[in-house]
Amino acid sequence: MIKTDFENVGQVVSWRLCMGCGACASACDNKAISLVDVPDRGVRPVVDLQKCEKCGKCLNVCPGVGMEHQPFSQNTIVELRQAWGSVLELWEGYASDPEIRFKSSSGGIATALAFYCIEKENVAGVLHIAADHTNPLKNRTVFSKNRDDLLKACGSRYAPASPCDGFKWIEKAGGKCIFIGKPCDVVALRKAQAINPVLNDKIAIAISIFCAGTPTSDGTYKILEKVGVKADQISRFRYRGCGWPGMTTILDKNGQSYEMMYEESWGEILSKHGQLRCRLCPDSTGEFADISCGDPWHRKVESDDPGWSLVLVRTEMGRKILRKAIKEGYLRLERVEANTLPCSQNALLVRRRHLWGRLLAMHIMRIPAPHFEGFSLFSNWRDLPVREKIRSIVGSLKRIFRCKWYKSSKAFKKE
Repeated sequence: MIKTDFENVGQVVSWRLCMGCGACASACDNKAISLVDVPDRGVRPVVDLQKCEKCGKCLNVCPGVGMEHQPFSQNTIVELRQAWGSVLELWEGYASDPEIRFKSSSGGIATALAFYCIEKENVAGVLHIAADHTNPLKNRTVFSKNRDDLLKACGSRYAPASPCDGFKWIEKAGGKCIFIGKPCDVVALRKAQAINPVLNDKIAIAISIFCAGTPTSDGTYKILEKVGVKADQISRFRYRGCGWPGMTTILDKNGQSYEMMYEESWGEILSKHGQLRCRLCPDSTGEFADISCGDPWHRKVESDDPGWSLVLVRTEMGRKILRKAIKEGYLRLERVEANTLPCSQNALLVRRRHLWGRLLAMHIMRIPAPHFEGFSLFSNWRDLPVREKIRSIVGSLKRIFRCKWYKSSKAFKKE
Protein backbone atom coordinates (compact mmCIF):
# COMPACT_ATOMS: atom_id res chain seq x y z
CA MET A 1 0.00 0.00 0.00
CA ILE A 2 1.37 3.43 -0.94
CA LYS A 3 2.26 5.62 2.04
CA THR A 4 1.37 9.29 1.98
CA ASP A 5 1.60 12.28 4.29
CA PHE A 6 -1.93 13.32 3.35
CA GLU A 7 -4.67 13.01 5.96
CA ASN A 8 -7.56 12.81 3.50
CA VAL A 9 -8.36 13.23 -0.18
CA GLY A 10 -9.06 16.91 0.32
CA GLN A 11 -5.31 17.39 0.46
CA VAL A 12 -4.88 15.24 -2.66
CA VAL A 13 -7.23 17.66 -4.39
CA SER A 14 -5.40 20.74 -3.10
CA TRP A 15 -2.16 19.49 -4.73
CA ARG A 16 -3.99 18.69 -8.00
CA LEU A 17 -3.40 14.94 -7.81
CA CYS A 18 -7.06 13.91 -7.86
CA MET A 19 -8.20 11.88 -10.87
CA GLY A 20 -11.92 12.24 -10.18
CA CYS A 21 -12.71 8.51 -10.06
CA GLY A 22 -15.09 8.74 -7.08
CA ALA A 23 -13.67 5.75 -5.19
CA CYS A 24 -13.08 7.82 -2.07
CA ALA A 25 -16.80 8.55 -1.76
CA SER A 26 -17.57 4.83 -1.88
CA ALA A 27 -14.86 4.01 0.67
CA CYS A 28 -15.92 6.50 3.32
CA ASP A 29 -18.14 4.79 5.89
CA ASN A 30 -19.03 8.10 7.52
CA LYS A 31 -20.34 9.67 4.32
CA ALA A 32 -17.90 12.51 4.87
CA ILE A 33 -17.11 12.80 1.18
CA SER A 34 -19.31 14.21 -1.57
CA LEU A 35 -18.41 14.80 -5.20
CA VAL A 36 -18.69 18.04 -7.17
CA ASP A 37 -17.81 18.89 -10.77
CA VAL A 38 -15.48 21.87 -10.82
CA PRO A 39 -15.71 23.14 -14.44
CA ASP A 40 -12.00 23.88 -14.87
CA ARG A 41 -10.69 20.98 -12.75
CA GLY A 42 -12.97 17.92 -13.03
CA VAL A 43 -14.97 15.85 -10.54
CA ARG A 44 -13.51 16.49 -7.10
CA PRO A 45 -14.26 15.17 -3.60
CA VAL A 46 -15.34 17.59 -0.91
CA VAL A 47 -14.50 16.44 2.63
CA ASP A 48 -16.75 17.28 5.58
CA LEU A 49 -14.09 17.72 8.27
CA GLN A 50 -16.73 17.39 10.99
CA LYS A 51 -17.43 13.82 9.86
CA CYS A 52 -13.91 12.85 8.77
CA GLU A 53 -12.16 10.53 11.25
CA LYS A 54 -8.84 10.54 9.38
CA CYS A 55 -9.04 6.76 9.02
CA GLY A 56 -7.21 6.81 5.69
CA LYS A 57 -9.69 4.62 3.81
CA CYS A 58 -10.18 7.28 1.14
CA LEU A 59 -6.43 7.45 0.57
CA ASN A 60 -6.08 3.68 0.43
CA VAL A 61 -8.28 3.52 -2.68
CA CYS A 62 -6.99 6.71 -4.34
CA PRO A 63 -5.21 6.20 -7.68
CA GLY A 64 -4.10 9.82 -7.62
CA VAL A 65 -1.47 9.26 -4.92
CA GLY A 66 0.11 6.44 -6.88
CA MET A 67 -0.03 3.06 -8.63
CA GLU A 68 1.94 -0.14 -8.07
CA HIS A 69 2.55 -3.03 -10.46
CA GLN A 70 3.30 -6.52 -9.25
CA PRO A 71 6.05 -8.34 -11.20
CA PHE A 72 4.81 -9.42 -14.63
CA SER A 73 4.38 -13.10 -15.39
CA GLN A 74 6.73 -14.74 -17.87
CA ASN A 75 3.99 -15.35 -20.45
CA THR A 76 3.46 -11.65 -21.15
CA ILE A 77 4.77 -10.20 -24.43
CA VAL A 78 8.36 -9.21 -23.65
CA GLU A 79 8.71 -6.33 -26.10
CA LEU A 80 5.61 -4.60 -24.69
CA ARG A 81 6.33 -4.82 -20.95
CA GLN A 82 8.38 -1.65 -20.57
CA ALA A 83 5.95 0.75 -22.23
CA TRP A 84 2.59 -1.04 -22.04
CA GLY A 85 2.60 -3.32 -19.00
CA SER A 86 1.26 -6.86 -18.96
CA VAL A 87 -0.08 -7.95 -22.37
CA LEU A 88 -0.78 -11.61 -23.07
CA GLU A 89 -2.41 -11.21 -26.48
CA LEU A 90 -3.34 -8.52 -29.00
CA TRP A 91 -6.46 -8.70 -31.11
CA GLU A 92 -8.15 -6.39 -33.56
CA GLY A 93 -11.75 -6.36 -34.70
CA TYR A 94 -15.24 -5.33 -33.68
CA ALA A 95 -18.55 -6.31 -32.12
CA SER A 96 -20.56 -8.79 -34.21
CA ASP A 97 -23.77 -6.92 -33.41
CA PRO A 98 -23.85 -4.19 -36.12
CA GLU A 99 -25.82 -1.76 -33.95
CA ILE A 100 -23.36 -2.04 -31.06
CA ARG A 101 -20.44 -1.67 -33.46
CA PHE A 102 -21.86 1.40 -35.17
CA LYS A 103 -23.10 3.30 -32.11
CA SER A 104 -19.98 2.69 -30.05
CA SER A 105 -16.84 4.79 -30.38
CA SER A 106 -14.39 2.25 -31.76
CA GLY A 107 -15.80 -1.11 -32.67
CA GLY A 108 -17.94 -1.69 -29.60
CA ILE A 109 -15.75 -4.31 -27.89
CA ALA A 110 -16.38 -3.15 -24.31
CA THR A 111 -20.15 -3.05 -24.83
CA ALA A 112 -20.25 -6.38 -26.67
CA LEU A 113 -18.15 -8.09 -24.00
CA ALA A 114 -20.41 -6.75 -21.28
CA PHE A 115 -23.47 -7.96 -23.21
CA TYR A 116 -21.91 -11.41 -23.63
CA CYS A 117 -21.25 -11.64 -19.89
CA ILE A 118 -24.84 -10.70 -19.08
CA GLU A 119 -26.29 -13.28 -21.45
CA LYS A 120 -23.81 -16.15 -21.13
CA GLU A 121 -21.82 -15.69 -17.94
CA ASN A 122 -24.82 -14.88 -15.74
CA VAL A 123 -23.37 -11.63 -14.39
CA ALA A 124 -25.74 -9.48 -12.37
CA GLY A 125 -24.90 -6.23 -14.12
CA VAL A 126 -22.34 -3.78 -15.47
CA LEU A 127 -21.10 -0.70 -13.64
CA HIS A 128 -20.11 2.08 -16.05
CA ILE A 129 -21.02 5.63 -17.04
CA ALA A 130 -23.61 7.23 -19.28
CA ALA A 131 -24.83 10.69 -20.18
CA ASP A 132 -26.96 12.20 -17.44
CA HIS A 133 -30.55 12.29 -18.73
CA THR A 134 -31.20 15.45 -16.70
CA ASN A 135 -28.11 17.22 -18.09
CA PRO A 136 -26.64 15.70 -21.28
CA LEU A 137 -23.39 17.62 -20.78
CA LYS A 138 -22.69 15.69 -17.59
CA ASN A 139 -22.03 12.02 -16.83
CA ARG A 140 -23.61 9.72 -14.29
CA THR A 141 -22.80 6.25 -12.99
CA VAL A 142 -25.20 3.52 -14.11
CA PHE A 143 -25.68 -0.20 -13.48
CA SER A 144 -26.84 -1.85 -16.69
CA LYS A 145 -28.55 -5.23 -16.75
CA ASN A 146 -29.47 -5.73 -20.42
CA ARG A 147 -28.59 -4.85 -24.00
CA ASP A 148 -30.87 -1.81 -24.17
CA ASP A 149 -29.26 -0.26 -21.10
CA LEU A 150 -25.81 -0.84 -22.55
CA LEU A 151 -26.74 0.66 -25.91
CA LYS A 152 -28.10 3.81 -24.31
CA ALA A 153 -24.72 4.39 -22.68
CA CYS A 154 -22.31 3.34 -25.43
CA GLY A 155 -19.87 5.82 -26.96
CA SER A 156 -17.05 7.90 -25.48
CA ARG A 157 -17.82 10.57 -22.91
CA TYR A 158 -15.03 13.16 -22.97
CA ALA A 159 -16.09 14.82 -19.75
CA PRO A 160 -15.48 14.19 -16.03
CA ALA A 161 -16.85 10.83 -14.84
CA SER A 162 -16.66 9.02 -11.51
CA PRO A 163 -17.85 5.40 -12.00
CA CYS A 164 -16.20 4.27 -8.76
CA ASP A 165 -18.80 6.13 -6.74
CA GLY A 166 -21.11 3.22 -7.62
CA PHE A 167 -19.14 0.41 -5.94
CA LYS A 168 -22.03 -0.09 -3.49
CA TRP A 169 -24.20 -1.29 -6.40
CA ILE A 170 -21.71 -4.06 -7.06
CA GLU A 171 -21.55 -4.99 -3.38
CA LYS A 172 -25.35 -5.28 -3.22
CA ALA A 173 -25.71 -7.15 -6.53
CA GLY A 174 -27.04 -10.69 -6.58
CA GLY A 175 -24.02 -12.06 -8.44
CA LYS A 176 -20.75 -11.27 -10.17
CA CYS A 177 -20.46 -7.94 -11.99
CA ILE A 178 -18.52 -6.27 -14.80
CA PHE A 179 -16.74 -2.95 -14.34
CA ILE A 180 -15.96 -0.64 -17.29
CA GLY A 181 -13.89 2.47 -16.76
CA LYS A 182 -10.83 4.51 -17.57
CA PRO A 183 -7.40 3.17 -16.54
CA CYS A 184 -7.37 5.21 -13.33
CA ASP A 185 -10.86 3.95 -12.45
CA VAL A 186 -9.64 0.36 -12.76
CA VAL A 187 -6.67 1.13 -10.50
CA ALA A 188 -9.10 2.49 -7.91
CA LEU A 189 -11.19 -0.66 -8.29
CA ARG A 190 -8.17 -2.89 -7.69
CA LYS A 191 -7.20 -0.89 -4.61
CA ALA A 192 -10.73 -1.13 -3.28
CA GLN A 193 -10.85 -4.88 -3.96
CA ALA A 194 -7.67 -5.33 -1.93
CA ILE A 195 -9.32 -3.99 1.23
CA ASN A 196 -12.97 -4.88 0.59
CA PRO A 197 -13.62 -8.67 0.45
CA VAL A 198 -17.27 -8.22 -0.57
CA LEU A 199 -16.38 -6.04 -3.54
CA ASN A 200 -13.52 -8.34 -4.47
CA ASP A 201 -15.81 -11.37 -4.56
CA LYS A 202 -18.33 -9.61 -6.80
CA ILE A 203 -15.99 -8.62 -9.67
CA ALA A 204 -16.03 -10.96 -12.66
CA ILE A 205 -13.74 -8.88 -14.89
CA ALA A 206 -12.67 -5.27 -15.27
CA ILE A 207 -12.62 -3.72 -18.74
CA SER A 208 -10.67 -0.54 -19.44
CA ILE A 209 -10.82 1.87 -22.32
CA PHE A 210 -7.67 3.62 -23.55
CA CYS A 211 -7.41 7.17 -22.23
CA ALA A 212 -5.37 10.20 -23.29
CA GLY A 213 -6.69 12.21 -20.36
CA THR A 214 -10.10 13.40 -19.19
CA PRO A 215 -11.04 16.91 -20.34
CA THR A 216 -12.71 19.17 -17.81
CA SER A 217 -16.27 20.38 -18.34
CA ASP A 218 -14.84 23.62 -19.67
CA GLY A 219 -13.75 21.68 -22.75
CA THR A 220 -17.33 20.75 -23.53
CA TYR A 221 -18.46 24.33 -22.97
CA LYS A 222 -15.84 25.50 -25.48
CA ILE A 223 -17.34 23.18 -28.11
CA LEU A 224 -20.75 24.70 -27.49
CA GLU A 225 -19.25 28.16 -27.77
CA LYS A 226 -17.67 27.20 -31.08
CA VAL A 227 -20.94 26.03 -32.62
CA GLY A 228 -22.89 28.89 -31.05
CA VAL A 229 -25.38 27.14 -28.80
CA LYS A 230 -26.07 27.69 -25.10
CA ALA A 231 -25.61 24.92 -22.54
CA ASP A 232 -29.15 25.16 -21.18
CA GLN A 233 -30.56 24.55 -24.68
CA ILE A 234 -28.95 21.13 -25.21
CA SER A 235 -31.08 18.00 -25.30
CA ARG A 236 -28.36 15.57 -26.48
CA PHE A 237 -24.58 15.68 -26.73
CA ARG A 238 -22.59 12.87 -28.34
CA TYR A 239 -18.82 13.20 -28.42
CA ARG A 240 -18.28 10.53 -31.09
CA GLY A 241 -19.60 7.23 -32.39
CA CYS A 242 -22.13 6.27 -35.08
CA GLY A 243 -19.19 5.47 -37.33
CA TRP A 244 -15.45 5.58 -36.74
CA PRO A 245 -14.29 7.80 -35.27
CA GLY A 246 -17.64 9.52 -35.67
CA MET A 247 -18.76 13.12 -35.49
CA THR A 248 -19.37 15.20 -32.40
CA THR A 249 -23.12 15.77 -32.62
CA ILE A 250 -25.26 18.17 -30.62
CA LEU A 251 -29.05 18.44 -30.62
CA ASP A 252 -30.79 21.41 -29.06
CA LYS A 253 -34.28 21.53 -27.58
CA ASN A 254 -35.69 22.97 -30.80
CA GLY A 255 -34.50 19.99 -32.83
CA GLN A 256 -31.59 21.87 -34.41
CA SER A 257 -28.54 19.66 -35.00
CA TYR A 258 -24.89 20.74 -34.91
CA GLU A 259 -21.85 18.70 -35.96
CA MET A 260 -18.09 18.93 -35.57
CA MET A 261 -15.35 16.70 -36.87
CA TYR A 262 -13.65 14.52 -34.25
CA GLU A 263 -10.28 15.96 -35.28
CA GLU A 264 -11.52 19.41 -34.30
CA SER A 265 -13.54 18.58 -31.18
CA TRP A 266 -10.84 16.41 -29.61
CA GLY A 267 -7.69 17.58 -31.36
CA GLU A 268 -8.27 21.32 -31.20
CA ILE A 269 -10.54 21.78 -28.18
CA LEU A 270 -11.04 18.97 -25.67
CA SER A 271 -7.41 17.84 -25.55
CA LYS A 272 -6.41 21.34 -24.49
CA HIS A 273 -8.55 21.10 -21.35
CA GLY A 274 -6.86 18.18 -19.65
CA GLN A 275 -6.17 17.83 -15.94
CA LEU A 276 -2.69 18.01 -14.39
CA ARG A 277 -2.88 14.52 -12.88
CA CYS A 278 -3.73 13.07 -16.29
CA ARG A 279 -0.43 14.46 -17.58
CA LEU A 280 1.30 12.53 -14.80
CA CYS A 281 -0.35 9.19 -15.48
CA PRO A 282 1.82 6.29 -16.72
CA ASP A 283 -1.17 4.10 -17.53
CA SER A 284 -3.11 5.17 -20.60
CA THR A 285 -4.14 1.70 -21.77
CA GLY A 286 -5.64 0.04 -18.70
CA GLU A 287 -2.71 -1.99 -17.44
CA PHE A 288 -4.61 -3.16 -14.34
CA ALA A 289 -7.67 -4.38 -16.24
CA ASP A 290 -8.41 -7.90 -17.42
CA ILE A 291 -9.11 -6.59 -20.92
CA SER A 292 -8.50 -3.14 -22.36
CA CYS A 293 -9.48 -1.70 -25.70
CA GLY A 294 -9.12 1.43 -27.79
CA ASP A 295 -8.64 2.85 -31.25
CA PRO A 296 -6.34 1.14 -33.77
CA TRP A 297 -5.13 4.40 -35.27
CA HIS A 298 -2.69 2.58 -37.54
CA ARG A 299 -5.69 2.02 -39.80
CA LYS A 300 -6.70 4.53 -42.43
CA VAL A 301 -10.00 6.07 -41.39
CA GLU A 302 -12.71 5.77 -44.03
CA SER A 303 -15.78 8.02 -44.05
CA ASP A 304 -18.21 5.08 -43.92
CA ASP A 305 -16.22 2.88 -41.51
CA PRO A 306 -18.49 1.42 -38.78
CA GLY A 307 -15.63 0.99 -36.30
CA TRP A 308 -12.62 -1.04 -35.17
CA SER A 309 -11.05 -1.84 -31.81
CA LEU A 310 -7.60 -2.85 -30.69
CA VAL A 311 -7.96 -5.32 -27.80
CA LEU A 312 -5.31 -6.13 -25.17
CA VAL A 313 -5.69 -9.27 -23.09
CA ARG A 314 -3.94 -8.61 -19.78
CA THR A 315 -4.92 -11.51 -17.49
CA GLU A 316 -5.77 -15.19 -17.79
CA MET A 317 -9.34 -14.42 -16.78
CA GLY A 318 -9.49 -11.82 -19.53
CA ARG A 319 -8.19 -14.34 -22.06
CA LYS A 320 -10.78 -16.91 -20.99
CA ILE A 321 -13.70 -14.49 -21.27
CA LEU A 322 -12.55 -12.99 -24.58
CA ARG A 323 -12.11 -16.33 -26.28
CA LYS A 324 -15.49 -17.54 -25.11
CA ALA A 325 -17.11 -14.34 -26.42
CA ILE A 326 -15.43 -14.92 -29.79
CA LYS A 327 -16.56 -18.54 -29.87
CA GLU A 328 -20.14 -17.55 -29.02
CA GLY A 329 -20.16 -15.05 -31.89
CA TYR A 330 -20.31 -11.80 -29.91
CA LEU A 331 -16.95 -10.57 -31.21
CA ARG A 332 -15.14 -10.77 -34.53
CA LEU A 333 -11.42 -10.54 -33.81
CA GLU A 334 -8.11 -11.54 -35.34
CA ARG A 335 -4.73 -11.80 -33.63
CA VAL A 336 -2.25 -9.06 -34.51
CA GLU A 337 1.48 -8.53 -34.00
CA ALA A 338 2.93 -6.73 -30.97
CA ASN A 339 4.05 -3.68 -33.00
CA THR A 340 0.41 -2.90 -33.81
CA LEU A 341 0.06 -1.32 -30.36
CA PRO A 342 2.80 1.34 -30.60
CA CYS A 343 1.82 2.01 -34.22
CA SER A 344 -1.76 2.63 -33.10
CA GLN A 345 -1.07 4.66 -29.96
CA ASN A 346 2.23 6.45 -30.52
CA ALA A 347 1.03 9.62 -28.76
CA LEU A 348 0.44 7.66 -25.57
CA LEU A 349 3.89 6.14 -25.85
CA VAL A 350 5.51 9.57 -26.20
CA ARG A 351 3.64 10.89 -23.18
CA ARG A 352 4.80 7.98 -21.05
CA ARG A 353 8.41 8.51 -22.09
CA HIS A 354 8.25 12.14 -20.90
CA LEU A 355 6.81 11.24 -17.51
CA TRP A 356 10.01 10.60 -15.56
CA GLY A 357 11.25 14.08 -16.47
CA ARG A 358 7.97 15.66 -15.38
CA LEU A 359 8.08 13.89 -12.04
CA LEU A 360 11.70 14.92 -11.55
CA ALA A 361 10.69 18.54 -12.03
CA MET A 362 8.06 18.16 -9.32
CA HIS A 363 10.59 16.62 -6.94
CA ILE A 364 13.05 19.45 -7.65
CA MET A 365 10.34 21.94 -6.68
CA ARG A 366 9.38 19.81 -3.63
CA ILE A 367 5.84 19.48 -4.89
CA PRO A 368 3.87 16.38 -3.79
CA ALA A 369 3.94 13.91 -6.68
CA PRO A 370 2.31 10.51 -7.28
CA HIS A 371 4.34 7.41 -6.48
CA PHE A 372 4.72 4.74 -9.17
CA GLU A 373 6.26 1.28 -8.95
CA GLY A 374 6.80 -1.26 -11.71
CA PHE A 375 6.37 1.10 -14.69
CA SER A 376 10.01 1.34 -15.87
CA LEU A 377 9.63 5.11 -16.13
CA PHE A 378 13.35 5.89 -16.17
CA SER A 379 13.94 3.28 -18.88
CA ASN A 380 11.17 4.84 -20.96
CA TRP A 381 12.56 8.35 -20.46
CA ARG A 382 16.03 7.15 -21.38
CA ASP A 383 14.70 6.20 -24.84
CA LEU A 384 13.93 9.84 -25.62
CA PRO A 385 16.31 11.96 -27.73
CA VAL A 386 18.48 14.29 -25.61
CA ARG A 387 16.48 17.37 -26.64
CA GLU A 388 13.24 15.71 -25.55
CA LYS A 389 14.78 14.64 -22.24
CA ILE A 390 15.67 18.24 -21.47
CA ARG A 391 12.29 19.46 -22.65
CA SER A 392 10.45 17.04 -20.33
CA ILE A 393 12.20 18.60 -17.33
CA VAL A 394 12.63 22.25 -18.30
CA GLY A 395 9.18 22.47 -19.88
CA SER A 396 7.63 21.07 -16.71
CA LEU A 397 9.52 23.54 -14.52
CA LYS A 398 8.29 26.45 -16.66
CA ARG A 399 4.73 25.18 -16.44
CA ILE A 400 4.99 24.78 -12.66
CA PHE A 401 5.99 28.44 -12.31
CA ARG A 402 3.50 29.71 -14.89
CA CYS A 403 0.56 27.87 -13.35
CA LYS A 404 1.79 28.32 -9.75
CA TRP A 405 1.63 24.59 -9.10
CA TYR A 406 4.24 25.04 -6.37
CA LYS A 407 1.36 26.25 -4.18
CA SER A 408 -1.51 24.16 -2.91
CA SER A 409 -4.97 25.31 -3.93
CA LYS A 410 -7.88 25.97 -1.64
CA ALA A 411 -10.29 23.17 -0.87
CA PHE A 412 -13.51 23.10 -2.88
CA LYS A 413 -16.88 23.56 -1.26
CA LYS A 414 -20.16 22.07 -2.38
CA GLU A 415 -22.58 24.78 -3.46
